[in-house]
Amino acid sequence: MADEIKSIGFVTRFFGAFGQFFKYMGNGQYAARCSAVSDGHKFASEVEPQVVNKTVEVIKEVEVQAPKLDSVNEDGALQLLQLLQQEARFIDFVKESVDGYSDEDVGAAARQIHAGCAKVVSQYFTVDVVNGSPENSRVEVAADYDPKSIKLEGRVQGDGPYAGTLIHPGWQVTATNLPKVTNTESLHILAPAEVEV
Repeated sequence: MADEIKSIGFVTRFFGAFGQFFKYMGNGQYAARCSAVSDGHKFASEVEPQVVNKTVEVIKEVEVQAPKLDSVNEDGALQLLQLLQQEARFIDFVKESVDGYSDEDVGAAARQIHAGCAKVVSQYFTVDVVNGSPENSRVEVAADYDPKSIKLEGRVQGDGPYAGTLIHPGWQVTATNLPKVTNTESLHILAPAEVEV
């Protein structure tokens, strides 16, 4: 009961006792509630509110900031785009809308572009995994791990070390073998305009 229970007078109690007697005898649930009150159980309105102190776990989120550079050397990026265009016509593919083509047509073109891109990557870069363990295997991550090399997923609690399931091994470039550029003035031309005369 939410409302405060007020005391009632003798006459009301006297006549009410007869009605309560028959109700007590005829209703087991009512009798059980009366018995509970008689044993000292209190209504909700009579119970003092309790202050509950609970310790809450803190979930640690690791956010890797993008590196801030004072200047950017565009030569390598432009050179890579040139190579991707030469071997895979990569720029042609990404600049053209594929909305009007069927999935089969896009898939056939993507197969050729994939082969060209794979050739550029394998010819000019040495790419290796960050973690050599098999995928879906259990791995240990040290407390002082490099957040640029390892990304923790899920609930990250405490300061480590951590144990988890490897869902992707990651990729890293261990060597670069791009051709030497002697003239950087025309690097922004990814592919020359072709004119048939």
